[in-house]
Amino acid sequence: MKLRTIAIILALVTLASVSSIAMENFMDIERAYFQGRAKVFIFQPLPEGGIKLLKQGHLGGIVSLKTESKEWREALATKNLSAVPTPLIIYFTEDGKIGVKSFKPGEQIILEGMFPIEDVAEPSQKPDLKIPFIARIKYKVRSFLGTSSCPQGYEELNYRYCIIENWEYLKDSYYADSRTFIEWVPFMGVKVRSEGYKEIKSISIAWGIQLTTNMKSMWTLSVDGIPIIDFGESYSGSTLRVSYSPEEEIKTKDGYLDRYLNLPLKYVVVVYNVPVYDKLTKQYATIPIAGTYPIEIMLSGEYRLTESDLNRGYLLTNYLVSSHFPDDATSKPKVIRTNSMGMYPNLVFDFQGSVGYTFYSTPIGGSAASWIWSKLPIVGKLSITFTYSSTSHSLTTYNIGILQAAPNQLYYASILKRDAKLSGNDKVEVSMYFTTIDDG
Repeated sequence: MKLRTIAIILALVTLASVSSIAMENFMDIERAYFQGRAKVFIFQPLPEGGIKLLKQGHLGGIVSLKTESKEWREALATKNLSAVPTPLIIYFTEDGKIGVKSFKPGEQIILEGMFPIEDVAEPSQKPDLKIPFIARIKYKVRSFLGTSSCPQGYEELNYRYCIIENWEYLKDSYYADSRTFIEWVPFMGVKVRSEGYKEIKSISIAWGIQLTTNMKSMWTLSVDGIPIIDFGESYSGSTLRVSYSPEEEIKTKDGYLDRYLNLPLKYVVVVYNVPVYDKLTKQYATIPIAGTYPIEIMLSGEYRLTESDLNRGYLLTNYLVSSHFPDDATSKPKVIRTNSMGMYPNLVFDFQGSVGYTFYSTPIGGSAASWIWSKLPIVGKLSITFTYSSTSHSLTTYNIGILQAAPNQLYYASILKRDAKLSGNDKVEVSMYFTTIDDG
């Protein structure tokens, strides 16, 4: 009888545990382990636009969230490659630093400061806070007792800075907002600029993009203009293959040529203005943060493009579709010399990734750029980033050759790249496959 009772109890415990897990899955409860402790705000963009505050406070250890991921999965019900945007963590450490990271369920997230607040805060007006009656009494008592020199609505971080205590005091979308954009975005490109006796008459191109479920979406962030990238979700959906590798030579027009390979993207843009108060200068400030996250590649299947496809739609164009390259994109130069036949058959660039991953960025679309500038005019350093590992089935190939040019002459090729900070503090090169070849 006693053994039977114990068996029944164990069965009930097991059933309760299974039911709890099922309920958490139904409610989209996600957990991660925070190493360290900090003042934390966790947000997630909404499918219909805007931002939802998921959790706030002084957090550390195991953190559970009820996310909006279920709503996103319903909104992204498609056979195309898609990835739900992970929540974003904005946090402050006691040493007066801010950090921004992606909330990745089941992983350890180290809450270490990334940037001193004084390096990224911009002067601002005193925010108009909507503080409830009981909270106002608390702040008045605090002021009367002299236990804090922070303004109403703020709490002590350290000897110098106060942080907004409750984000819900801020009701204006100026402080947190998001919008989803659907735009054609250039993925690869080349410009040839030559003339006179060094005119380049023809080139070869071999470009390819294969995107699979091994690829991850990335948060590309800007904290007052400082670029950061962090891992998001892996994609689900059908593989996309696009190639542009004409067998015939591609002739320039009097030494000039433009080619761009474009893809239709759906991506989220988020903006934040995080309020802080400097007790030393007695000034209000905000920390401007913006970010992008590619949620869907709105194309699947296989596409083999030739010159006959040029400007038939937007996949292959001889002009740059409306877009905005990040202000901090730099050129990676290469000096090349043609051989005695006026050829340089294989122009290849290498980029320095990190921890076995390759990072690949495209410019943002024109509509998104306009919206960001209307919200955060000082932030112009965003792109759209993807990543895949060295063992992934996802890949990009990008080869260009000079077929007809002046023999034994120097030419200059430069490709765009970004230097960004991975959330674990590694600095990486983010490739941007856009090359200019000129005669110097």
